[in-house]
Amino acid sequence: MIAAEGIARNALIALALAVFCTQRLLAAPVATGLEPPELACSAAILIDPETRQVLYAHNPDERRAVASLTKMMTALLVAESGNLDRTVTVSKEAADAGQATMNLSEGEELSLRHILYGLLIASGNDASIAAAEAVSGSVEAFVDRMNERAAELGLAGTEFRNPHGLHDDGHHSTARDMAMLGLQVIGRAELRPIVRRQEEIVPWPGRSYDRTLRNSNRLLGEWEHCDGIKTGYTRSSGSCLAASAYVDGWRLVCVVLDSENVRNDARSLLEWGFNSFYKVALISRELTRANLVVNGGLSDTLDAYADEDVIAILPRTQRPEEPTVLVPSVDAPVFRGEVVGQLGVTLPDGSMSTVDLRASEDIPMSAWARVTRGTWSFAGMALLIACAVGVLVHGTVAEAVGSRRSR
Repeated sequence: MIAAEGIARNALIALALAVFCTQRLLAAPVATGLEPPELACSAAILIDPETRQVLYAHNPDERRAVASLTKMMTALLVAESGNLDRTVTVSKEAADAGQATMNLSEGEELSLRHILYGLLIASGNDASIAAAEAVSGSVEAFVDRMNERAAELGLAGTEFRNPHGLHDDGHHSTARDMAMLGLQVIGRAELRPIVRRQEEIVPWPGRSYDRTLRNSNRLLGEWEHCDGIKTGYTRSSGSCLAASAYVDGWRLVCVVLDSENVRNDARSLLEWGFNSFYKVALISRELTRANLVVNGGLSDTLDAYADEDVIAILPRTQRPEEPTVLVPSVDAPVFRGEVVGQLGVTLPDGSMSTVDLRASEDIPMSAWARVTRGTWSFAGMALLIACAVGVLVHGTVAEAVGSRRSR
């Protein structure tokens, strides 16, 4: 009988969830009235790292050349390889890399960490090749790993042909993919401090002075809130920038591709995001509570708390809605910490997030519930019937005896 009640309860929850989802998905989206800035770029995206919520998108999935934004993947694989203090010997292929370099020489020995500074800060093509060879043994093997990692991260619009981003007809990505890659970079403790540095001193073996690497991301010096991530430029890609900014405990990341004014586009988009949206807990594990009706318990109500947080980014013109309790009742007994139901709340994209509700207290089964259901049900009903029959028989006998005496 208990098993049957559980099946029925789960079915009811599923039905309520389906109805809730249908209602929310059919609801018209809320008009925000927020006008994004005018951008001078071919593609762009603005995203919140925590929720992965896209706040702005312009041609986000259009495949394009992304130049040195490629080096974000190179840096990620270097960081994931571990032991950044191991020594790297620079090959002739690395030393001969052209255009942007950190001026490596064939046979020069540096730590992998210093090579990493060179590829992220100075955007060195030579550093990218040296890093690829150090991690995978060859550029070809490293590029294979770049594409494997892209697939693992779900970067469906990305194909890498080299570790630096110099032009190759088959080398491309999208604004969305580069944003997701940027989130990986800014989320790593080894990389986050590097991409925010405007300048770094690196040893220069064989010389009496050190190298001074200067960051190609000029937005770092122009705007105090900017803390990364990577620039890129080739003739085929135009100016590109993956930028991160951190304001009052909240980070946003944007990617701008093929821009006529890349720093202005990135800063305008980030500032618009901070000024037009806010982050809120639609459901809070610490604050969100729900009262459920208890069937067959010593108490008629139960206080329950949300099992996890649901965070969303909302327009400043929009207030968060109250979460909905799905199936607002539970059968006793209830044990503290037990999952007793679910909360549902609509996300900004119209989909719904559900969170388990857990009991904050124990509620035993009432005596009547113990008698009428559960493991005692048949014995209890038999006892009740026996008692009732006994009462009836006793009454009948007593009435008959009384009648005889009255005669």
